[in-house]
Amino acid sequence: MNEKIFVLVNQKKATNHILHLLLCIPTFGLWLIIWFVVAISNSNHNDKIQKRIDKLLQSEERGINEAELSRQETPKESAASLYRDLLIIGSVAVMTILSFIFDKST
Repeated sequence: MNEKIFVLVNQKKATNHILHLLLCIPTFGLWLIIWFVVAISNSNHNDKIQKRIDKLLQSEERGINEAELSRQETPKESAASLYRDLLIIGSVAVMTILSFIFDKST
C-alpha cells in the first residue's frame, strides 16, 4: 500500500509560474489564458490525486481491500471529472478559433 501512495505522490504536477510569467511578456498578456487553464488543470489533477491518497489511507485504516475501494467511486465524482475535461477542451477550442479569426483579420 505504501508503494501506491509513493507513486501517487510523485504523480502530482506543479505549475511553473515563473515560466508562464515570462511567456506573458512577449505575448502581451495573451499567455494569461493558457496559464490560467494550466494552473486550474494542475490543481484539479492534484486534488484528484490527493483524494485517491486519502481513500487509500482510509481503506488501510478500515481494513478494506483495493477491489472494494475502487468500486466505491461515486457517480458525482465521475460527472465532475467529465465536466472538467469538457471545460478544458472547450476552452482550447475557443482559443484556437479566436486565434484563426484574429490571424485572418491582420
